[in-house]
Amino acid sequence: MMKLYNSLTKTLEEFKPLKKREVGIYVCGPTVYGPVHLGHGRTWIFFDWLRRYFELNKFKVKFVQNITDVGHLVDDADDTTEDKIEKEAKAQGKTPQEIAKHWEGEYFRDLESLNILKPDFSPKASAHIKEMVNFIKVLLDKGFAYEVSGNVYFDVGKLPSYGELSGRSIQEEKPGKRVKTDTKKNTPADFALWLKADANHLQKWPSPWSEGYPGWHLECSVMSVKFLGQPFDIHGGGIDNIFPHHENELAQSKAYFGKPLANFFLHAGTLLVSGQKMAKSLNNYITVKDALKENDADTLKIAMMNNHWRSPFNLSASTRGKIEDAISEAEKVKVRLIRAKEDAQPIKTGFPTQINQILENDFNVPRVLGLILENLSKLSRRDFEYIEDLFGLKLVGMVKLSNSQKKMIKARNQAREAGDYKKADQIRKSLKNKGIILEDTASGTRVLTPGQPRG
Repeated sequence: MMKLYNSLTKTLEEFKPLKKREVGIYVCGPTVYGPVHLGHGRTWIFFDWLRRYFELNKFKVKFVQNITDVGHLVDDADDTTEDKIEKEAKAQGKTPQEIAKHWEGEYFRDLESLNILKPDFSPKASAHIKEMVNFIKVLLDKGFAYEVSGNVYFDVGKLPSYGELSGRSIQEEKPGKRVKTDTKKNTPADFALWLKADANHLQKWPSPWSEGYPGWHLECSVMSVKFLGQPFDIHGGGIDNIFPHHENELAQSKAYFGKPLANFFLHAGTLLVSGQKMAKSLNNYITVKDALKENDADTLKIAMMNNHWRSPFNLSASTRGKIEDAISEAEKVKVRLIRAKEDAQPIKTGFPTQINQILENDFNVPRVLGLILENLSKLSRRDFEYIEDLFGLKLVGMVKLSNSQKKMIKARNQAREAGDYKKADQIRKSLKNKGIILEDTASGTRVLTPGQPRG
């Protein structure tokens, strides 16, 4: 039986889907105002692995990941700040719809580049305004929300269980400490369900309270229940989603339905650079696209396989944009996997069962990687197919080279012999960007290139 750490109960729990052999998963998707970075990528890679595990083991999976194209404010904890997409639109002299459409397309291209399975459903917040207005009406009727000057707020004091996910108390939310003073609210901890738009706001819709727009937290509650019902099996995201986003989702949904939003909350650990959280606000982020200019998706994934999904992962001890620390080790592992796959025989073993047994204990991918590396010479081609399918890998194989590529390799070897390692490294990186990996061995240079994706 699969056991997973549930952020809601703070314990390792046996996972029992609500419906036999069916799993409903909702993972918070991107706010489409700019490029996604590798920190987002780490979270989405983990949930892709989890989805693949269920599907390979004959579960029917419904995987939902939303598109936030309105309502996500610059400061998640402050209802008076500007919408992220609107801010970007004004800066570029474009409409919010143009900004959202562009970055939504980039997001899907990044998923494809990372060989992450496309969600079954990718609902947009802007397409569900009517459902959000109806949701708010029910919360008002039940006494969990109140309206002031066209704004509608959720009254956290009316829900005794508020804080059960994050462990935070209402008293912690003091004006001036985490949030600005908003005289419209009963208490600083109350959060917006609907905000009245001013004359300069670009995206706004009619409602019984004002012409305005929905709160970010409300969007996921409405869309998740539409596609998965309530409760559903697994709600996922990065650890930074616990508060305020998932806490507030949980509160408003519980107030509406009288039962939990989801049975399991799973939160992937933070991706760090030089010990700091990778974030746009810190300007230390590496976009997925930039990371893939220097490294293929397999190498990035293998680097992430070395860390448990709940643990912080320090990608580099170097400066911004340098991720060689974790990547160099991953490249070595990748080469070992490639060589073993080429030598593998077409026999049947019980190795996939051993992998599953390890994953059943809180999806311990580092232990699986260790098991794989300890048994490389024993693995069959079928074993490698399972490994590739499970982790979304496209392990490379030996190939023929073009004349120009042969000349580049020859020039690199000459540079190495002459001690010009800077030039040799530049050529190696240039070839790597074309999908060709060079492995230096005692018997000469071994050349590898990506194979074809599976499925």
